[in-house]
Amino acid sequence: MSLLRALINPFRSWFGSLKVKAGVYLVLIRFPTLKIDRPTVWRFDTLRALDIGKEVVVGSFTEIVAYSRSPKSRIAGKLILGDRVFLGAGCNIRAAGGVIAIGSNTLVSQGVAIIAANHTVTLNTVYRDLGWEEGKTGVRIGSNCWIGAGCILLPGVSIGDNSVIGAGSVVSKQVPENEIWAGVPARFLKKVT
Repeated sequence: MSLLRALINPFRSWFGSLKVKAGVYLVLIRFPTLKIDRPTVWRFDTLRALDIGKEVVVGSFTEIVAYSRSPKSRIAGKLILGDRVFLGAGCNIRAAGGVIAIGSNTLVSQGVAIIAANHTVTLNTVYRDLGWEEGKTGVRIGSNCWIGAGCILLPGVSIGDNSVIGAGSVVSKQVPENEIWAGVPARFLKKVT
């Protein structure tokens, strides 16, 4: 067995790269109207963990993680993108341990992080070895929303239809529909008129 490992090790990074590229091609075959600006990273355990509408655009250097099963959580993960969703360059979408759902015609600007689940924290324990918090999971973004560049959307957040989140905001609360929020933490600024 060690001889086989010695032969495979020099090619390990190439195999990993091939696996990631194969994932992108599987996604493009399954969702033919999807437009992906490369390079992007797609990590998923099954195509059923992805539900992608028509004419979705994914910007370059975006990383998509969608695991329906995870050893860190009993809650299924899934990524749902409505029709004509736009994900800008460099987004980090982590749909593991919870569902991330983005409604139709929503713009997610560059560098946005959307996280479906967080690690639990316990004193005198290695954090990375702990499971994920299961009481607050998933992120829901309504239709026709605009998420500004560099925003972070934390687990358990819901953003109503037609709402706008200002660039650089950290969203940790529920955002009603038709409102503009911004800041760290994000807070209400005004109604959309």
